[in-house]
Amino acid sequence: MKGYQAIPKVFLLVFTALLMVLTFNITNTKAITKTDVLAAEQVMRKYDGISSWRLIDNVATNQYGSIPIGGNVSLGYAFGAARDANGNVKAGDKTITLRSNYDFSTGIPHITNSKINIFLIDNGKYYGILHQGDKSYVGGNPENASISSIDFALLENSNTSSPFYDGMNLLTNASQIDSSYKTYKLFYTANDKNGRKVFKLVGYFSKKNVYFEIVLRPSPSGSPVVQRELYVYNAESTTAKFQTFYGEDTGLNPDNDDNSSVDNVPMFAIGGGLGLYIESGLTNSESKLFITNNIDGGFKDFMGRVLANPDNWSIKGKDNNKAEIASPKLPVVTDDNHSSSLDGDTNAKADQNLLIGKSNSGQEYKIIDGSGKQDTSYILRWPYTSLAPGGVAKYVSNIGATVKPYAIPTVKKTYKNLTSKDGTNNVGDKLHFTLSVRNDGYGSNWIISKIKDDLPKGLTIDPNSALINESGTGIDYNPNTGVTDGATATYEFDATINNKAPIYAPNGILTNTVQFTGYNKGFSDTRTYEDSVDIPIEIPNYSYDFTHQVRNITADPNSNFSDTVDATTGDTLEIKSVFTASVATDNRTRYVNNINTGYTSKDKLQLVPGSVTLNGAGQSDSIFNGIYPPVTPANQSNTFIFHVKVNSNIEETIENYAQLLDATNFLTGESLYIDPSNSIYINVHPPVPTTSFIEVPELIDFGSINSTGTEKMLTNKQTKGNLIVSHSAETPYQVLVSYDNNSDQALANGDDKLIQDDGLSLLLDNSSNEAVDDWEPLSTTGIPINNQEFVGSDEPLDLTKYVVLDKWKLRVPSTATSGQYSGQVTWTIADTPIE
Repeated sequence: MKGYQAIPKVFLLVFTALLMVLTFNITNTKAITKTDVLAAEQVMRKYDGISSWRLIDNVATNQYGSIPIGGNVSLGYAFGAARDANGNVKAGDKTITLRSNYDFSTGIPHITNSKINIFLIDNGKYYGILHQGDKSYVGGNPENASISSIDFALLENSNTSSPFYDGMNLLTNASQIDSSYKTYKLFYTANDKNGRKVFKLVGYFSKKNVYFEIVLRPSPSGSPVVQRELYVYNAESTTAKFQTFYGEDTGLNPDNDDNSSVDNVPMFAIGGGLGLYIESGLTNSESKLFITNNIDGGFKDFMGRVLANPDNWSIKGKDNNKAEIASPKLPVVTDDNHSSSLDGDTNAKADQNLLIGKSNSGQEYKIIDGSGKQDTSYILRWPYTSLAPGGVAKYVSNIGATVKPYAIPTVKKTYKNLTSKDGTNNVGDKLHFTLSVRNDGYGSNWIISKIKDDLPKGLTIDPNSALINESGTGIDYNPNTGVTDGATATYEFDATINNKAPIYAPNGILTNTVQFTGYNKGFSDTRTYEDSVDIPIEIPNYSYDFTHQVRNITADPNSNFSDTVDATTGDTLEIKSVFTASVATDNRTRYVNNINTGYTSKDKLQLVPGSVTLNGAGQSDSIFNGIYPPVTPANQSNTFIFHVKVNSNIEETIENYAQLLDATNFLTGESLYIDPSNSIYINVHPPVPTTSFIEVPELIDFGSINSTGTEKMLTNKQTKGNLIVSHSAETPYQVLVSYDNNSDQALANGDDKLIQDDGLSLLLDNSSNEAVDDWEPLSTTGIPINNQEFVGSDEPLDLTKYVVLDKWKLRVPSTATSGQYSGQVTWTIADTPIE
């Protein structure tokens, strides 16, 4: 009886176990409506960052986009077919929203419709970099575009081949959205900040009950790189678990109906786990394709492999004995605690051939498929995902391609906090920035002509940086250096998070962008590429903005305020400080200017009395001791303005800043620590030394006499006009007067000269002692108007007293005839040696 009774129990246990297994694998498929997908798209667009998506409804027709590379070559991207029967680049594929079907009748997995298609455009012609199916052109069989690539798959396991292209493939398991138009995905278009097209397909993955969108986005940097992005949204109440894979069959060939010459090309690692690259192997049309993960959401692991036989995309291929290679491989792994042999080629060294294996004896061999060929493909893998209800996950890979000899510059900007070690960025922290540009081109040399990085107001660059611009607000550097294939040029600098950061950080984030401008060596194709980094800022319980600016109102009373200004000795400057706090401040707060400003002419900057105002109201001149604003509500500004005169008379830069001391929160009494304002810089350029006559006498009048036939010496009756000179350099000088009796300017009455001999003509009393005369005859070289030198100054010097009445004598010879005589003397200013 015991034995008899035990039999039903055994059967019951076995039956129950089988029932559990069968129940575990049952998938409940949810009925999806177009309204559901439209609502899910609104959620996912918050994560893809584009708010201006446009739905191309019903039977959507595809479009293509392009990114310039060099010459007449660009990188193209589309969903579906992008060429006509003659190889011209053309859109018009109406199959991209239809159902994607799987077929294995040829011995190679094929998936139709909606496939990602990346290609080169060479003078308007389609140059394939991915394998294209038979007649996969508009007007033919456009559904066959990229037919042998699997694109995205969300796997639970990889024990067999079918999950990659059938059981868990994203496209082949998309639910129908609209039966009227046989729609399985919705097609959207948009434009990025550079005006280039962005595309996406949105659908529902029935095997995991999650929504998805696949985005094709040109790199925001401007580089000829396309970002292939997948967003997965879990709208259910339970966690969705899966691992994301992406696979493509490559084929670099301008002859889109012949892939035989490119199916046996090597594949190489970039190094550092960054990805892989492939070269065409065509001597008449050399090209290169690369895949990288240096982007937010980038894949973690990758593997180069043969396309089929083995059909399991987690297996690399076969060895020279046509046995499947067990290591490395790229299967589903649920955590990081696994053997590196399960990470594919992620750890391969730079330029390592990924389709060369090594036997246990160390002998190298080609990795092949069952037919002995190296039909090149690759597979990417992201970390295992446990997607919580309401969550959205992101998966991205970069793809780029070029032809020889053009570069593909990829710009990257990163930072490291040198102050805080807890992962936060706080006011006062120093950040170390790294700017880099990598060239993934082919036979190229990209010349960097300029690096420009205008820091946001919340960052202050280290003034000792070799890359700093003239205004001290960022980077402006012209390296004029080349970056060859596979090389990276790197530049570094430090900056500090200043007190403006909390105010100028929208949603607590500062965004900083660097631009690299350059050209392909030997070509006139200058382009600019950029990258941005977001810096989250810890917002304190209070924030403030304290600006300090200046303008030269002597040079231009309507000029704009700035951090720097040029000035000349004697100019008047207007200085403005504005303080705004996020909390109310009380009347103990005082504004103080620093010690570079003073009251007297001995100071480099002299306060103009009566010029100080607070919010337009006059204040005392005590900016050194403090100006006290009244109780000020939160977010209301106080504006301090005053004038200074520039007394400095040397070439120098004067720094000036302001302080807000004893600042207190009006509501809580809390003391507020306020950093000094930014500095302003006054570039003083003393007046260029001037030496000139402002005025010279217009007439020296000797009166009139009766001719008696005797020689006479006449003293001048008047000197009409003044003698005023400018000699701004504070050095000794003399004023000389000369007369040439043999020139055209000699005293004469028409052609009749007054003095026709070699005797005296004009004399000047140049004695510095008014009690003693010192008559000196004028000569052609000139004599000083005073026997003691003068010293220059900023102000003009009036020397009229040295040439007035009774300071001149004129000899009238006995031979002079009657008439009106006139002539001219010459004035000269000459520096005298300093003893």
